[in-house]
Amino acid sequence: MNWKEIPKSEIPGWNEKLKATDAVFYQYPYYVASEYNSPLAKSLFIQYVEAERVVAYAAIIEIGWWFFKVGIIDNGPIVFVADADLKAVINDLKAFAKKRNYMHFQIRPALNSLLHDLIETDDSFIPKIFFPFHKKIRFDSNIYNKPEKELLAGFKLQGRRKIVLAGRVPFNFIKIDDNKALIEIRDLFKEVTEKKKYGFLPFEIYNTIYLEGKKYGLCDIYAAYLNDELVNFVLVTKDANSFYHYTSALRVKGYKANESPPAKLHFFVMQDCFYNEHKAYYNISYGGSEKLLRFKEYFNPVDIERPPYYTYIIKKGLVQFMTNFSSNNAHFLRKVFKRISKFHK
Repeated sequence: MNWKEIPKSEIPGWNEKLKATDAVFYQYPYYVASEYNSPLAKSLFIQYVEAERVVAYAAIIEIGWWFFKVGIIDNGPIVFVADADLKAVINDLKAFAKKRNYMHFQIRPALNSLLHDLIETDDSFIPKIFFPFHKKIRFDSNIYNKPEKELLAGFKLQGRRKIVLAGRVPFNFIKIDDNKALIEIRDLFKEVTEKKKYGFLPFEIYNTIYLEGKKYGLCDIYAAYLNDELVNFVLVTKDANSFYHYTSALRVKGYKANESPPAKLHFFVMQDCFYNEHKAYYNISYGGSEKLLRFKEYFNPVDIERPPYYTYIIKKGLVQFMTNFSSNNAHFLRKVFKRISKFHK
C-alpha cells in the first residue's frame, strides 16, 4: 500500500504545490483543514509515493467516530504524473480506507479526470450517497474570462442595469487588506444571520478559511462601503484556475433597493479575478434561495455538472443499519452535527 499520511509539518506546503495543478479549492489544506475541524469532522491529507516520487495526493474528510467513521474525498484524488498506474492508485486507496476502519469511503472524482472513468467502471463502487449524506453542490456556475466589454455584454440586461444603478450611489468597493475589518464583517454576518435565519456556517469557520487562505494568496474578502459603513461583502476562495464565491452578506441601509451594490461588487471581484490574477473563470456558486438564484442569473453563468459521488462500502451490515436508521432522522442528525461543530468553535 503506497498511500501514506502526510506529516503535519508538511501539510501547509501543499497549498503551494497544488497551484501547479488543476485541483479545485476543495482539495487545498487551507480550506479542508479549516472547515472540517470538530469532534465529528476532521481532515486527513495523504500522498501516493512510488519509487521515491509523489504520484498522487488527496484531502480526506473524516466524519463520525469509532465504528461509525466514514471517509470522503471531494474532487480528488489529484494525480501528478502521466504514467501513473491508476488502477493501483485506486486499489491501494481502498486498502487505505479499510486500514482507517471506515464504515464506507465516498469519492467524487475531479471533473474530466481519468480516475473518474476508472471509478465509474469499478463494480466495487456504488454511485450512491449513504449516511451521513455528505455532499457538495452538484453544479458549478461559471463566468469565464473575457475582455471587459465582452464580459459586460454577456450579462443579462437586468445585470448591466444593476451595475449602472449602483454606480449612482457613492459606494466604495475595496479588497480587504486589514484584518481589523474582520470585526465589521463579523458584525454584518451575525446581523444577517439573525435577521434572515440563513443556514450559514459559524463565522469562525469562514474567518479561519480566510486567514489560512490569505497566507498563500488563496482567499480574499471584497467589500462595499457607503459613508464609511460596511454594507456588503463577498468571501472568495481560490485555486490555480478560479475564484469561488464562498459566502456573502448584505445590509440594506442608506440606498434604494434598486441601487443595491451586490451586482457591482461581483463585477469588481470578476475584474480582479480575470485582469489582475488572470484566472480562467469565476464560479459564482450554484443554488441558494429563489431570489439569490435570480440574481446569479443576471450574469448568465454556465452551469457545469460535476461527477457523481461513488461509495466503496467496507462494513455492509453497519452501512445498512445506519441507512435504515438515518433515512427518517437525517434532518435531526444534521442539526446535532451542526450544534456540536458550533460548540466546538
